[in-house]
Amino acid sequence: MLIWLAVFGYIVSGAIALRGLYRVELPARAWVFWPAALAVLAHVSTLASEVIVLGALQISLTNAASVITFFIVTVLLISGWSKPLHSFFAFVLPAAALIMVVVALTPQEYAPRLYQPGVVLHVFLSMLAYSVITIATLIALLLGVQNRQLHEHHLSGRLNRFLPPLQTMERLLFEWLMIGFILLTAAMISGGLFVDNLLTQDLVHKTVLTFVAWLFFAVLLFGHFYLGWRGALASRLTVFGFIFLMLAFFGSKFVLEYLLHRYG
Repeated sequence: MLIWLAVFGYIVSGAIALRGLYRVELPARAWVFWPAALAVLAHVSTLASEVIVLGALQISLTNAASVITFFIVTVLLISGWSKPLHSFFAFVLPAAALIMVVVALTPQEYAPRLYQPGVVLHVFLSMLAYSVITIATLIALLLGVQNRQLHEHHLSGRLNRFLPPLQTMERLLFEWLMIGFILLTAAMISGGLFVDNLLTQDLVHKTVLTFVAWLFFAVLLFGHFYLGWRGALASRLTVFGFIFLMLAFFGSKFVLEYLLHRYG
């Protein structure tokens, strides 16, 4: 029941934000935040029963998607009180509602497992890194649209007037990228320290793809701070890095669970 309450809250908050996008008028922060905050409370209650089973963790593909969705919305809620982020809810909240519907309707076949504390830390850091980098990628995509409208002299477009100014978007992009990069680096280090057989057949492709994504973000951040990279180049490199990161995690879990039927 709680999962549907979370879906309802995300839909309400997303609808209010989308109405603001349609009218090119930012809704009052409270109108967007409070339904999402109530949805987050219902969401975390759902996670407490679905992910933690008899003291063990059940980290299936759908549960992982649910956890990352929870992190994304929660991080945006917390950051949104001091940063101009509530326009992003028009894009994030409908997607969150859709993901939760998929999670609610997908049968759970994954076997709970007991993990060492170090591995739990690695999983937590990984999912938090994925969440932050997903937010950065959303900003990069929207920034790409803004840059295209700028070059085409369409500055009066609905989306361009709804979003923060271009300079603010670029600043937000690199703030989120830096945080995500630090978290991803910490996750990779913790994986090397605490995960046994990191280069086994089941994990080698995940490890390699994650490292490729890390390289994309490292090169982009170096290029931005030392060579002045920005704009369309920054947007493209962020998206490429995100694609490799999502292939590393969700692609690997999809193959293992739904094609090879390996659970637990």
